[in-house]
This record gives sequence, C-alpha cells and structure tokens, in this order.
Amino acid sequence: MSNDPKKRRRFIQQMTGLGVLGLVAAGGIVGAPYLEAEGPRLRPPGAVPEKEFLGLCIKCGQCLQVCPYDSILLEDIDGRASVGMAYIEPRERGCYLCEAFPCILACPSGALDHEHDSIEFVHMGIAVVHDPQGCLAKTGKPVPDEAIDRIYDHTKVLSEEERRNRKVTIRDDDPEKTVLQKKLLQKLEKHRGEQPCTICADMCPFHPDPTKAIGMVDAKGGGLLPEIREACNGCGACVELCPTDVIKVIPRKSYADIYGDKGTKNA
Repeated sequence: MSNDPKKRRRFIQQMTGLGVLGLVAAGGIVGAPYLEAEGPRLRPPGAVPEKEFLGLCIKCGQCLQVCPYDSILLEDIDGRASVGMAYIEPRERGCYLCEAFPCILACPSGALDHEHDSIEFVHMGIAVVHDPQGCLAKTGKPVPDEAIDRIYDHTKVLSEEERRNRKVTIRDDDPEKTVLQKKLLQKLEKHRGEQPCTICADMCPFHPDPTKAIGMVDAKGGGLLPEIREACNGCGACVELCPTDVIKVIPRKSYADIYGDKGTKNA
C-alpha cells in the first residue's frame, strides 16, 4: 500500500461500508501465511500464543465492538502484522479487566480462548517501571492538570461539552459503556493535584485485590515508587494513566520472565 496520503484516503473511501473483512480481503490478507509482527503487540485478554493468534484471528472486529472501554484497536493498512488484527495500545487506552471479559466471549475463532475468560487465566504481559527517576511519587511533584486532561481527550464516549469542561455527569439514559468510562474519569479526578501521585496503584483494575498486582513502596533516596507484583497481568491501565509515562508493558512476558521467582519486585 502506498504511503501517499491521497491514495490512502482513496483506499479508505473505496472500502467504506465493507467493514473489517472487506478491508482484509482487499488487502490480500485472507488466506495469506501467518504474518509476524515487527515487535510483540499487546493482545486482548485470553489471546492464545502469538503464532496461533495470528493464524486464528479472522479480523472480524467483534472484540472491539463489545469492549466497554474502547481498549481494543485493529491494525490499519500500515499495521505491524495484518490489517484488522486486534491489539491494545496501552498509552492510548489500557484494558480494564471487565469481570465478564466480553471480548473473549465474542471471539468466534478461538484467537481469544473461551476457556480463559476469568481473571486467573489472563496473562497479557508484565509491567515495568522503566524510568523511576521520572516518577512523580519519587520526585514528590503533584499530579498536573494536563495528566488528567489527557485522559478526557481520548475518552471516546464523552460529549464535546464534557470533554471541554473536564467534568462528566452520569445520566439515567447513559449506556453501560458510557457509565463505566465516566466512572473511571470520576475516580481519576480525585488524583488531580495529588501529592504524592498514587494513580497507578489506586487505579489498577486487577480484581479482587489490586495490591497483589501493584503497590507503592518507599524508594531509595526518598519518595515512593510503584512495585510490580506477581499478579500483574500486563493490562496496561497504569501505562495509560501514568502522568509521566514511566511505566511500560512488555507483552507476552510473565512476572518470572522479567523479575524472577522472588515474590514481589520494587521496579
């Protein structure tokens, strides 16, 4: 596919109305050999091993359609692996580990394993604190407004007025999806100006006990730092919400892969 913007726009226009499978077929993906990604993508909950996933995912977009948090994206024509392949870009929107895991239940092909539709089976990756010196909890700086505002800006269900005013109101006629995302923002708002920042630990969606996945601990030299713990499953919520982007998720890796078998780890 050409990188010429005009040609790309024309391609998209031609495919309008065909849906994801139309794009896939037009791109010559159907029936193609498995395509390896340039680097590992963070896959939705329940994803089978990567090579199997690439072969089983039929790019139908059902997981995206049922995701209450708009966490799941589909590869576009410049994607790493294949047009329409499901993935999560955690800095744009992490996974919030819905109790029912509708994405898994909606998958018709087995790319998301229906036998792994509960929290104990979800292993998407593992979080790491790659820049501890930049952590607000370490430096003692307050959570800036722009860190909270950024989440409003990429929350899709909001009205323009809610996004502009940085204030949400849950209405009786709001769909469940909208209610969930507004509640997330209301909880996050409590951290505006917070000092020290504890967003990553307080907003962790791991259930029933998020402290098994992450917690704040005393840092060497003063301040606090997030500690990644054994239950972390790489959902990426902390990556999205971190004010200074100091946490990353390594897809397809386990706690033991990164930290060894030593219980908890002060990242």
